[in-house]
Amino acid sequence: MPIDDKQGKSPLTDALMARVMAGDDQAFAELYQQSHYPVYCLLLAIVKNPATAEDLMQDTYLSVKKSIQNYVPQGKPLAWIFTIARNLAYMELRRQQRHGLESFSDQQDVESGDDDITGIIDNIVLRNAMRILDEKERKIVLLHVVTGLKFTEISKAAEIPLGTVLSCYHRAIRKLHKSVNEEAQDA
Repeated sequence: MPIDDKQGKSPLTDALMARVMAGDDQAFAELYQQSHYPVYCLLLAIVKNPATAEDLMQDTYLSVKKSIQNYVPQGKPLAWIFTIARNLAYMELRRQQRHGLESFSDQQDVESGDDDITGIIDNIVLRNAMRILDEKERKIVLLHVVTGLKFTEISKAAEIPLGTVLSCYHRAIRKLHKSVNEEAQDA
């Protein structure tokens, strides 16, 4: 779901952030609704574990609410939220390294009773993407394909030059195509 979704909601703006700063719970709910999916995808691209990404997303919004007074209006509220999310994700990865916890790729996290073939295929493709792509490529692919953000929105939100976003995306897609073709030949 892109930031300005089709239901007519306004995009993330400094005005919305000012309302959140003023303690407007409705504004915070709007902020969450408009940004939680891209934030989740960013976190998933970093930690590679859906449950951990979900937990970190909730922690991200708790941190946003707690530190909203530190937000400096620059027209980039999503970039500010991404920075908080990214920092929490890296802290979690360091914690996991210290404790020797397993990574997402070592886990079989398939829901029991899920008869949806499309969901299973999507899960396989997602796992493949997590395994093959580097962090920047995963982040860009997930933000574009899963959340529907435009490349310019990804560039602005992640503070990555547009040319880099485009080249990373195309390189990632080529890697995925190559992997799929190799697996099809092996089958």
